[in-house]
Amino acid sequence: MDFAGPDAAAFLQGYATADLDHLEPGRALPMALCNLKGRVIANGWAAGESNHVRLLVHPSVVPILAGELGKYLLFAKSKLSEAQTGVRLSPVASSDAFELPPVGHYATLSTPDEGHAAFANACAETGFVLVTEAIAGSFLPQMIGLTDVGAVNFAKGCYLGQEVVARAEHRGQVKQQLRRYGFEGEGPAVGADVMAGPKKIGTVVAVGGGVVLAAVRSDDSPVLADKCPMAIRSVT
Repeated sequence: MDFAGPDAAAFLQGYATADLDHLEPGRALPMALCNLKGRVIANGWAAGESNHVRLLVHPSVVPILAGELGKYLLFAKSKLSEAQTGVRLSPVASSDAFELPPVGHYATLSTPDEGHAAFANACAETGFVLVTEAIAGSFLPQMIGLTDVGAVNFAKGCYLGQEVVARAEHRGQVKQQLRRYGFEGEGPAVGADVMAGPKKIGTVVAVGGGVVLAAVRSDDSPVLADKCPMAIRSVT
């Protein structure tokens, strides 16, 4: 998604969890966008400059994000549009790419899209949850590890949902935490239940090559409930 106009970065500063005053060439900022309840509706990276900011988010949350931010753009001097080019994702840097920390990949504007499967695996291995429609609006940043990967700046000013996010951080605990598991067989879907016996204790939030990230209440022998039979083992 693209924000273009004289106050593009200034407008987004009031909604993104990252401090957009730190935008720099060649490097994107991990960030999230929350609703009033502090739940993450989209996340990914912000790149660009003060008058043109591109948000790299999962395609499935673009309509959600557009609907949420569109309510406030009436008072901005910038416009929101869906990007007209795709993104090539690669672990190899190039002169026109920007870095996506902490995943160890680089993004370049490109059509068609490339490298997304390998990138999803890298995100899961790194512990970076990229929110999709299946889990949008369900979790505080802390519940899916976004504070651990530098996507939330607690020194910046206010943003939508900031009071709830800051209160959770001050208390030092949230109801769910991100856990990482290895699996054998076919992986579960994002949004699948994590079970302890008959009780649901969490939700799958990301799946990569042999790795599942789940937001769970505890790590007591969880089993992933999904249509596909599978075996799972804890790796952390």
